[in-house]
Amino acid sequence: MIQTAAQPDTPKESPAKLMKCLIKEDLQKDGLSLKTDVREPAVGYGEVKIRVLSTAVCGTDKSIYNSARSEGIRKEMQRYLPGDNDYRPIIVGHEFCGIVEEIGPGVTAEHFAHAPSHLLIEPGDYVTAEMHLSCGHCSLCRTGNEHICINVKVKGVHLDGCFAQRVVVPYKNVILLGKGGNTADIPPRIGAMLDAFGNAVHTVQAANVSGKSVAILGAGPLGLMSVFLSRAFGATRIYLTEAADVERRFALADDFGADECLDVSQGSGQLYRSIEKFETGSNGVDVVLEMSGSLPAYQDAFKIVRNGGHVILLGIAREPLPKFDIANGVIWKGVTVQGIFGRKMFSTWETMLSLIKSDRLDLKNKLEKVLAKKLYGLHEYKEAFETLSNGKELKLVFSPEKN
Repeated sequence: MIQTAAQPDTPKESPAKLMKCLIKEDLQKDGLSLKTDVREPAVGYGEVKIRVLSTAVCGTDKSIYNSARSEGIRKEMQRYLPGDNDYRPIIVGHEFCGIVEEIGPGVTAEHFAHAPSHLLIEPGDYVTAEMHLSCGHCSLCRTGNEHICINVKVKGVHLDGCFAQRVVVPYKNVILLGKGGNTADIPPRIGAMLDAFGNAVHTVQAANVSGKSVAILGAGPLGLMSVFLSRAFGATRIYLTEAADVERRFALADDFGADECLDVSQGSGQLYRSIEKFETGSNGVDVVLEMSGSLPAYQDAFKIVRNGGHVILLGIAREPLPKFDIANGVIWKGVTVQGIFGRKMFSTWETMLSLIKSDRLDLKNKLEKVLAKKLYGLHEYKEAFETLSNGKELKLVFSPEKN
């Protein structure tokens, strides 16, 4: 729970250290609030306090910013609360990187006696974190499926997040990026967006795209990441669709390795004709990655996938599909459908870090091209969210230290 300096200290407490952060105060109103008098979070048992260097904005953050218009995000942010009127303001944000400042009680050397010293998390280390907090006790957590834990809570959605100068996370969720604060291998602008990159890695890995034709629906940041990942993982032909800002997004997609970029702003006819022209050996593409959350894209996905193909769903629609022909779209075609939520804990992290450190794939430069060049301060949040909402930028990064 957020505490401001106006709340009295108990006699035994030391003077509060204050920080600035972005808070969602009212789900019924759009926007966020900048606070400069919020107490730094105290590090608890088994936790780590991190000074935030950079923090990135994702689609969920945009939905939270525009919560008055999104019933889905309002319900999600109240999921663990007893009633609709019990919302408590939280710090938003879940994509970040930073420097470890403090290790809490309960994390001792004895617990990691057999771990290589270069993998231990210590004060001064450069890190990020998996911000999906699993319960560790349900059957999914116990069978290697923590990422879909039935009790999962997300920092920045259900609990205080990282649009702040300091954030606290469980030790087991911390991901080491560089010992002793070394940011040379993964610059902070890239370190801040690894959460999002992991979503794309998880999606493309689940699709097993090697030797297959792939249609990626939506050229947002995750769709564009999926283009260069599909190319790196050996897809034979890559189709990409988009309905907005197509000139800039398609230029990036061409650079990233897309074979066909298709403007669907006026309908999907061009998409259907292109797949009919090139996928002559079957009645569609091998794999569809739905990355947009657009209702027309959901319909397209099941029309263009071949019999026996795979549809992987990452994009989240703002409202339910009004009508879906499951018999013709899935059953009679023998289609496999899979939903993707977050990253596998923690195998996706190991994969993405290996990929990003590979000079041969040049992924750091590709990810940099998705980001706005300007580094925003938290006080510039209104400009930042307006820039994202009007499509001037695809993705951007805050620096909480910037004044």
